[in-house]
Amino acid sequence: MKISISIILLVLINITTASALDVGDISSFMNYNNNTLSKEIKNTTENGRLINIRIERLSSPLEGGEVIPMDNKQEILLTPSSILLPANSSDIVRFIYHGPEDAQERYYRIEWMDQALTDLKKNGSTRNAIATASARIGTILVVAPRKVNFNYEFKNNKIVNTGNATLRVIAYGPCIHSAEVNECKENYYLMPGKTREFSKVNVLDKKGKVALWQGENFIPVK
Repeated sequence: MKISISIILLVLINITTASALDVGDISSFMNYNNNTLSKEIKNTTENGRLINIRIERLSSPLEGGEVIPMDNKQEILLTPSSILLPANSSDIVRFIYHGPEDAQERYYRIEWMDQALTDLKKNGSTRNAIATASARIGTILVVAPRKVNFNYEFKNNKIVNTGNATLRVIAYGPCIHSAEVNECKENYYLMPGKTREFSKVNVLDKKGKVALWQGENFIPVK
């Protein structure tokens, strides 16, 4: 799924150097009716990679969000936390939520420390794998409230998330400005309490369409 550069979650990507590790989507969502999430990672190179993973809670995925304490030590677990990936291989990392069953959405930053492994000969015969620094990648995990309340308001050219869980909003139809393109499309994540005004699609036109995802449910709005 392609994600617009304006999506709120993009601001938290942190790549120190080019990485050979493919961690999939920048943002992952654990729905309100699931306590686990599996994420596939891939090593697309001809060399082994050592991957170390850590997770921390954020006050917000927006710019300016701060690291905050977990509600308890077992709030969110991951397994495994360290993986040795052979060349051109993949593995699964599993995240498990044990936090409060309340009405609050929670945000976590996952840091993937990616190191290349090189083989060096020692004493003429022994081969040792040496990890060399490569890259750090930051992605976001959003855990929907266990007591979820999906709600929204749509009026004129704006949609407001009046519930307590992030919505994925889609709009498509006639363009507002461009005369060269027949149809435009917008795709956004909308956090609780946030408002979005459509900038490309003329949603006031009768051919303009707006829809959203509430967890796994697709909801036509207009």
